[in-house]
Amino acid sequence: MDKAAIEALVRQAVQDALAKGAEANAPKAAEPCCDGDNCKPRVVKPPPVRDPDALRKLAQSTPARIVQGRTGTRYLTKVYVGIRAEHAIALDAVHSAVPPEFAASLGALALTTQADDKEDYLLFPDKGRRLSAESKALLEKEATKGVDVQVIAADGLSAWAILRQGQALVPALVKELSAKGLSVGRPLFVTHARIGVQDEIGVLTQARSTVILVGERPGLGTGDSLSLYTAYKPRLNQDNAEKNCISNVRPLGLPPEKAARACAELMRKTFDAGGGGVHLVRPQRDLVVRG
Repeated sequence: MDKAAIEALVRQAVQDALAKGAEANAPKAAEPCCDGDNCKPRVVKPPPVRDPDALRKLAQSTPARIVQGRTGTRYLTKVYVGIRAEHAIALDAVHSAVPPEFAASLGALALTTQADDKEDYLLFPDKGRRLSAESKALLEKEATKGVDVQVIAADGLSAWAILRQGQALVPALVKELSAKGLSVGRPLFVTHARIGVQDEIGVLTQARSTVILVGERPGLGTGDSLSLYTAYKPRLNQDNAEKNCISNVRPLGLPPEKAARACAELMRKTFDAGGGGVHLVRPQRDLVVRG
């Protein structure tokens, strides 16, 4: 069979396919697969059947943006507007602030970092990892020393997160840690804080471990999401490999009460194992259980 005959067969196959179904769902005609004198069109599987009800349930099961649809190569208008709105939420979360009286509502000692204001905090991250001189003096004077766990609440990159989750999370965490046999110091609240400030606080208070509750860097529509970072035997510039994180603490993720229980269990395991982070995933034979 010559080339012209093969091309004629292919053209006929394409025309037949278009005649049988909608153009969008019709199988694409593939190049012929020829074996000797026998030439057969390659079998093309039809696209999977799309069940509108199943797709709707899938989209409703998560706040993530899935099954959004499109018009040509663009988002649908309602999807585009929704993305813009969620982006605005994220921007507002970064620039949100905690009122001065919030620390007292938690029964916490109010501290500040070396960042002078929000702009200074965003432009110079290292300033958020160290306490101001005034806060160091206040910490030395009034903080509880030598406890098993020092709980620290902070605004981080989303003050909204600690405002919305902190009232329930801080007391629940103190309660759950105490129930695990761990002593807990007076909670601290740090303004303009980065995660690393827990290192300096742990050293200054001589705590055996620290837990910092801090607003996460917000994504689309997640301005209220909080994270907990734990550190065992804290020291300045402690490697993140020695720390653990429980993230997405919020009603749409891990509710505060469940997060408190999960953190307390994590700290109990950390103390029993003698270390956190990668130490917790070492083979069991390498772990020394505390008596």
